[in-house]
Amino acid sequence: VIMVDPAGKVVLYNNEAVRIQKSVSGAPLAVGNSIAELENPDRRQTVTDILKTVKRQKKSIKNFAEYQMPDGCRIFLEVNYVPVLGPGKELRFINIVAQDITNRRLFENKLRESATEVSRLLDNAHAVILSIDSRGYIVDWNHHCAQLTGFAKNDVLSKKLTDVLISDTHFPAFKDMMTEILKNQAAGNYEFSFRARDGHEVMVILSATPRTNAKGQVVGATLVGQDITELTTYRRSLEKLVETKTAAIQRILKKEKEAVEMKSRFVSIASHEFRTPLSSIDFAASFIKRNASTIGSKKLNEKVEVIEKHVSYMSHLIEEVLTYSKNETGKIRIIPSEIDLEHFIRDVVEEVICSSKHSHHICVSNNTMGTLYTDEKLLRNILINLLTNAIKFSPGKEEIALNVLYHKDVISIEVRDEGLGIAREEMNKIFQPFVRGKAVADIPGTGLGLSIVKKAVELLKGSITVQSTPGKGSAFHVTIPHCLR
Repeated sequence: VIMVDPAGKVVLYNNEAVRIQKSVSGAPLAVGNSIAELENPDRRQTVTDILKTVKRQKKSIKNFAEYQMPDGCRIFLEVNYVPVLGPGKELRFINIVAQDITNRRLFENKLRESATEVSRLLDNAHAVILSIDSRGYIVDWNHHCAQLTGFAKNDVLSKKLTDVLISDTHFPAFKDMMTEILKNQAAGNYEFSFRARDGHEVMVILSATPRTNAKGQVVGATLVGQDITELTTYRRSLEKLVETKTAAIQRILKKEKEAVEMKSRFVSIASHEFRTPLSSIDFAASFIKRNASTIGSKKLNEKVEVIEKHVSYMSHLIEEVLTYSKNETGKIRIIPSEIDLEHFIRDVVEEVICSSKHSHHICVSNNTMGTLYTDEKLLRNILINLLTNAIKFSPGKEEIALNVLYHKDVISIEVRDEGLGIAREEMNKIFQPFVRGKAVADIPGTGLGLSIVKKAVELLKGSITVQSTPGKGSAFHVTIPHCLR
C-alpha cells in the first residue's frame, strides 16, 4: 500500500510496498518522492496519466502492470488507484493498492495456451468435430468437416445444422439426439447423411456431448464422429447381396415345393389315367386268350382295336410327360426350318381329325399364307395340343374353328370351341402343369397339354392369350414371328 498526495508525492507506504518497489525498479521508496519517478521509464507516463484522471474524476481506476525481474522472471501486479476525499469532496490523497497476481496470470496463460493447443488439435484431428448451440446453430467447425463436406468454417458458422447439412430423412434422428442433449445426457452412434457442397451424400456416425455453462445449464453440444460413407456403401451392397441370395433361395425353395406338389399331382393323375386303359387292355387280352380257338375274326379285330386304342392313348400320355420333362430341364433344341404354312396347316388338321376318329369338324379360315422360318416340331405340338383340347373339351359339339392370319411380321393362330369353357378363378392356373379344371375332371388327361403349349410358344418367341366363358367355350390366341432367329 502506498499513499500519495494530489501532486503524486509519497506520504505513506508499508513494508510490502518497499519489497515490491525494490524488486521492480530498484529505486528507493521514501516519503516525498514522486511515485511516477519511481516507476520504470516505460510506465511513468501511464502512471502520470492515471493520477491526473483520478484527480479530475475523483473515481477509482484499476490498472495492470508487468515487470521484468533481475533474474529474468516476470511479475504481474494488479494496481488500484483509490481517491481519498475531504469533507468538501476535495481530493486529499490517493491510495495505491497493488496486489501480486503473478501466479494467477501465469495460470491463466497456461490455461490459454492449453485451450489454444486443444483447439489446434481438434481443428486438425482426422475426425468430424463440430459444436452447436442449444438451438442447433453451428458455433464451431473443424478442418476435417470442411474437407469432408466442401463447406469452409465461415460458410456454416451461425447457420442451422439441419438447414446446411442434415437431409430431411435424418431430421427425426437429429431431433431425438437434441432431445437427449437438452436433458444433459450424452447421445451416441447416430447415423446422418450430410449434404456436401457438390451435392453428393456423405454418411457420418456421430456422438454428442452436452456443453454447459458455469451454472450447469446446457448451452449446446459438441458432436464427434467419423465418415462411414465407404462402410455404408459396402454394407448396403452386402444387404443387397443378402436380399438377392435370399430371394434366390426362396425361388429355389418355391420351385422345389412346386416340384414336390407336381410330382404328387402327377402320381395321382398318372395312376388314374393309366389304370383305365391298362384294365381295358388286360380285359381284351384275357378275352382273346380264353377264346382263342372259338373267337371269330370280327370279334378278334374289335378286341385288337381296343388294345391299339388304349396303347395309343398311353403312348400319348408318356409323350406329354417326356415333352414336359425336356421343357423343364432345358433339353429341347430349337431347329428352325422353312415351312410352307398352307400345307403345314392342312397336314396338322388331317392328323387331328384322324386321331379323333372324325368326331368333330375343324373349320379352317385363313388369308393368303406364305412361308415361315421356325421350328416345325414345336409349332406342330402347339397346334395339335390346342386342337385336341378343343375337341376333347367340347363333348356334344360338332365344330372347332381354326383361324390363321398371315401378317407382315407375325402369324396369329386362333383355336375356338363352344365347349365347357374355363371358370374365371381357374384362368390364371391353366398353363401350370398337372392342373385340371373342375369342369373337366371326368375327361381323361394329365393336365400337361397347355403347359407344353405355353413353353413351346415362348421358345418360338411368341405369346399366347385366352378368353373363355364357362358353358360357352374358349378361344386361344397364339402369335409367333415369321422368322425365328
